Amino acid sequence: MADGPQKAGSVDIKSLKLISVNNVIVDLKPFFVEANIYEDIFSPCMKGEILLSDSRNLFELVGLVGEELINIEFVTPTMDYPIKKTFRVYKISDRTIVRDNNTQLLTLHFASIELFHDIILPVYRAFEGDIDQVAADIFADYLATNRDYPINELDKGAQDADFITPFIILNGTQNKVKFVSPGWTPFKCLNWLASKAIPKEGTAKNFLFFESNKAFYFGSIEYVLKETLQNNKTIGTYYKSASNFREGDLNMSNHLNREYFIARDVNMVETTDHIKNYTNGYLASRLYHLDIHNKKYEIIDYDYVQEYNKQWHTAGFGEYAYPVFTKDSLRNFATHISYYPKNPKLFDNFKDNINEKMNEIYGNRLSSLLDLSNIKLNITVPGRTDVEVGKVLYFSYPSLGGKADEDVNKNKEDKQYSGYYIVTAIRHKINFNDHSMSMECVKDSLYTADR
Repeated sequence: MADGPQKAGSVDIKSLKLISVNNVIVDLKPFFVEANIYEDIFSPCMKGEILLSDSRNLFELVGLVGEELINIEFVTPTMDYPIKKTFRVYKISDRTIVRDNNTQLLTLHFASIELFHDIILPVYRAFEGDIDQVAADIFADYLATNRDYPINELDKGAQDADFITPFIILNGTQNKVKFVSPGWTPFKCLNWLASKAIPKEGTAKNFLFFESNKAFYFGSIEYVLKETLQNNKTIGTYYKSASNFREGDLNMSNHLNREYFIARDVNMVETTDHIKNYTNGYLASRLYHLDIHNKKYEIIDYDYVQEYNKQWHTAGFGEYAYPVFTKDSLRNFATHISYYPKNPKLFDNFKDNINEKMNEIYGNRLSSLLDLSNIKLNITVPGRTDVEVGKVLYFSYPSLGGKADEDVNKNKEDKQYSGYYIVTAIRHKINFNDHSMSMECVKDSLYTADR
């Protein structure tokens, strides 16, 4: 294809090969119809499926059993950030005979190779140290694996490589942990550690562990928002508008650049549900911290309405971000009660273990993560292989309704729903002609005070 993209959403499929259980290499391009690849900050790994049209009987050709590897590499033309990973097939479905019984359609479902390591490697082991370091050790010891299988030019087999999908710790933790994994999987251990992490800087305890199309990440949402907004590192400003830039403008690169940021479809799928927020612990919650050793308990009430201004949000820090509630919002700590045990004598000479820190973590984490379910926007845009979940974009939500003839600004924004959103999930839809992204974007505040 040409060196540069012909349209927004152009894609260059560099590799699409199947590696059989017998190390037989099959180029899937002649069979390829469409692929969907999913990434989500609430999921520890990526998944996807590929639709094939088969008139050569792949089942007999390579002996498909549903445990093959699929090597995928595609890139947005002129970009240096490909999506390049090897996945493992776990299911074959929707096998249908078509075209006078000469062709079949089938779907191969695949997932990150680390998922299969996770399933078969329950962890029975003691851990001790800073939470971020323990997380890194678990990943290195149980999950780190080769995800890039070089294939020789003659397709005679896949070769071993040293490249491991990176594990990136976004921000450090200040608290330590000492625990014995009772047969949990590595993913469960990492998610559990994320739920107990206190950041070295910042106040929100909203750590997550997830995989994007570039790396595995362990860090807090507050850190992502702070770093992005302070350093203006967003992936761009997106609009809902007709893609009509090509008319009357000879500079095609300008057209293409702008078209990447035009949403083909916009759907506000979630807005604030105040009844739900009154009862799910978002606004206020209560924790009974049970001291097993000393036979007593402590009641910790967390009021997010009062604590909101101490954190970074999608609209900025503290009072600069208008919340989705008012200071007079109804709340009662007793509408959401939880219990958590602690045992200060569980480990000798190891103070402040994480079970003793839940009074600082529980209510804060609950409210911070529920913040990510208040305002949810789905947009479909031309695909870019440099975009991944966990990044921040600006969406200009149009102000609806008629505009007066004398109104100079015909492109006014909706003040509440325009603003910065964090990308929580992406579906990459790829065929030979197009790459599109359906992005789930959320925000936890309505607008900034200086607007």
